[in-house]
Amino acid sequence: MDAGAIVEIIRLRHPAVGADATAHLAAGLAAVAVRWPNAPGPTAAFADHIAARLTRDRDPAAAATRLHIEDLFLAWWSGSGAAQGIEAFEAAYGPELGRIAARFPAVPADELRQQLRIKLFVGERPRIHEYSGLGMLISWLRVTAVRSFVDAARALRSTRYADELDENELLGLPHAGDKRSPRPELGVALKRAFADAVSSLAPRQRTFLRHAYVDRLTLDQIASTYSIHRATVARTLASAREQLIEQTRAGVLAAIGVPPSELASAIGTLENRLELSLSRILRAP
Repeated sequence: MDAGAIVEIIRLRHPAVGADATAHLAAGLAAVAVRWPNAPGPTAAFADHIAARLTRDRDPAAAATRLHIEDLFLAWWSGSGAAQGIEAFEAAYGPELGRIAARFPAVPADELRQQLRIKLFVGERPRIHEYSGLGMLISWLRVTAVRSFVDAARALRSTRYADELDENELLGLPHAGDKRSPRPELGVALKRAFADAVSSLAPRQRTFLRHAYVDRLTLDQIASTYSIHRATVARTLASAREQLIEQTRAGVLAAIGVPPSELASAIGTLENRLELSLSRILRAP
């Protein structure tokens, strides 16, 4: 299908698309043919993809003049499952993804890249097809990659935190065989939820908690280290502790059904032993 046919399909879907937009679309499609001469020619499916992008905009005619057609084609092509399309995507953006992955040294770069590929290109609705075409693909990709890599690093950190915990000794739960021992799944869920809650803390919250419970710094010492007011440190620590308890409670409830009295008892024990729990778990990097 030639560029003229593609443009005609778009104009049938959006009659308001005028001469300027038509010329812009035609020029973009011509650039696609030059940049990827071995790629399959733009098809009716790609025309539908462009038209769908315009439908999402309040002013389709104006949006048509702002579309990054080359970027949009590459996103559509790679998201179609074609090996050549994914190879072209990697050739264009692999170096940038490598630089972003290097900012997350705790997770192997190959693992980060593979997880991102799955999110972008796999499934009935590949994430890459969410790219609107109205901004540069590289900008959209940077945001998507960072979010994906942060999630991967957080999951790894949460696993490491969970490994540091013992649901009996660390969280103060009775050992198996004790008549006060809760159901085993409660201890497991509590450990997992607490580790996830610590992992989800903002960097400053986690850092201040580490200073307070691992380094044993006072509020004044932490404030002096970061040239901030003592009250700011106190508020940060208080909000972090509150967030930990609330997210742990929510995580346990989401994982298992537990009677309110039993959950309240377990959470109460966690609150009472929070200093011990944090001093152990925050030693993990």
